[in-house]
Amino acid sequence: MKVEEIIRQVPELSNEFLSLENLRGGLCNQTYKVQTKQSSYILRINSRQNEYLKLTRRSEVEVMKKANIEGFAPKVIHSNNPEQFIVTEFLEGRMLEKNDLKSDNIKGMIMDRLKRIHRIEGKSRTCTPYDLIHGYLKGADQFQVKHPDGLNRILHRVEKIAHKRNNDKEYNNKFCHNDSFLCNMIYTGQQLQIIDWELSGVGDVFFELTLIPFTNQFSETDEREWLKLYFGYFDEEMFHIFQDMKFVAMVREVAWGMFYSGFTKGESNIDFDYYNFAEYCIERIEHGIYQL
Repeated sequence: MKVEEIIRQVPELSNEFLSLENLRGGLCNQTYKVQTKQSSYILRINSRQNEYLKLTRRSEVEVMKKANIEGFAPKVIHSNNPEQFIVTEFLEGRMLEKNDLKSDNIKGMIMDRLKRIHRIEGKSRTCTPYDLIHGYLKGADQFQVKHPDGLNRILHRVEKIAHKRNNDKEYNNKFCHNDSFLCNMIYTGQQLQIIDWELSGVGDVFFELTLIPFTNQFSETDEREWLKLYFGYFDEEMFHIFQDMKFVAMVREVAWGMFYSGFTKGESNIDFDYYNFAEYCIERIEHGIYQL
């Protein structure tokens, strides 16, 4: 469905329509800012990745509405056809950046949002890091994507980690965003809002906690402080779990890259080499580096 067709069928967008802006930066969905005389909106045209992950867009919308009621996600404006597109309010603000992590206030807001996400009731929507890895790999196999060298070795370790984490009933069974990178956090100057809920589901809190550190080159000291900020205390056992889940997070990136190399094959408008990214992640893993 073309953008113009969607705008025509959504009253909030078509009424006194002024302009359309392509918001580049996302590697999965197509996202636009739609300006009308009355307001500004975000139109997200969804990719089909959720079909491979067995996550429905309708359950995603339910989560988005819950998060909005809690005060940390944009309002859903239109979701009659969520498998194709969703319209939300536009948030006046900016994406968080690495330098924001120097602010104790910002870090405190991030932790507050993560804790509130982890209290969301939504047991029917499950999305563990292992679900993500297996879903992406299954999709890659359907697209006949070649397995990079070293893939089987890292998957074997993932299985061992998953087995160990099964014993943690407290933090391995909480609702998680699962995509809580800085680029999915919008700072309005007063509030911190979380966007892109498509991978959310019941999962592992420790996996969630790795995502910002492993993409922002945290030192060991930074990681220990990060864990203490969330839990209120620190011990070596949680630090070892954290390292295991950083490994799992890197493997998720490998599987994601493999999947999208097949999913986007033949598309002329793609300028990101997903397969090369997957190989790059495996290389870092083999050197013991669990950071992007």
